[in-house]
Amino acid sequence: MKTMIDVTKWISLAALIAVLPACTIEPIQSEPVIVVKGAPDWVNKGSRIMGTKEGRLFHGVSSANPQGDLALQKSISDDRSVAEVARILASYLGAVANDYTAAARYGDEGGNDDAIYRKIDDDAVKQVKDSVARQIDEAIARQFKESVSPQFKEEMARQIKVEATRQIRTATAAQIDFSRQFEETISNQIKRSVAHQIKNTTKANFSSIKIIGSWRDPNTNTIWSISELDLTNVKKTVSEISDMNVELKSYFEVNAEAIFDRIIRERDNPNPFAISNSGSK
Repeated sequence: MKTMIDVTKWISLAALIAVLPACTIEPIQSEPVIVVKGAPDWVNKGSRIMGTKEGRLFHGVSSANPQGDLALQKSISDDRSVAEVARILASYLGAVANDYTAAARYGDEGGNDDAIYRKIDDDAVKQVKDSVARQIDEAIARQFKESVSPQFKEEMARQIKVEATRQIRTATAAQIDFSRQFEETISNQIKRSVAHQIKNTTKANFSSIKIIGSWRDPNTNTIWSISELDLTNVKKTVSEISDMNVELKSYFEVNAEAIFDRIIRERDNPNPFAISNSGSK
């Protein structure tokens, strides 16, 4: 029977590892999905990240229905709770990745790409307009010489410059669009690389996940399990991953706790204006 339990455990973990790369990042669960009367608090709180005096923790909670064998049922419940930790860890690392790619794109200056492109547009138009203006004046002078009035030449030059300016802006806009598309291509490639490293980081942390409790519902005989992973262990694991992007590793080392705390703040207070709005009614 032990062999059967071990086989089931490894099949479950292997399936989870295979699925993780294709998963979209899901919101980290913060509200109870099911309420079980008489259950420990952690059963009804569900899988979540939380800050306590013991540290910043990832808690995975799951259950298994009766299987006909108590040891097998407990093993399935434990494995599912480990999978829950992996899921919320992947969600957390996804938030880190989003912050990192944004920082990598904009740099320390936090530049506005629209402002940058407007400057490129203005500089290009000014430079080309100056050149075109000279070309127009020379062409009109050669073509009409002294046979037309200065007013006619000025009006002719004005009309040509208006059309030339329109064409210049069209050409510049196309160049800017190309630059934006190319930047998006670079950004997507970075995101794919970071996503691959997130998958590896999630897998590398399996050994640090600990099952810290279980509970059997006396009414349904359902077994509930809770697993835990400390952010400190995650940081240690990340520091030991040799093939991780050095910049990403450094970013995680500096920002891991702040991002963790921000997620908790956003989860616990999704609408910071709720109190003021309700008070104004």
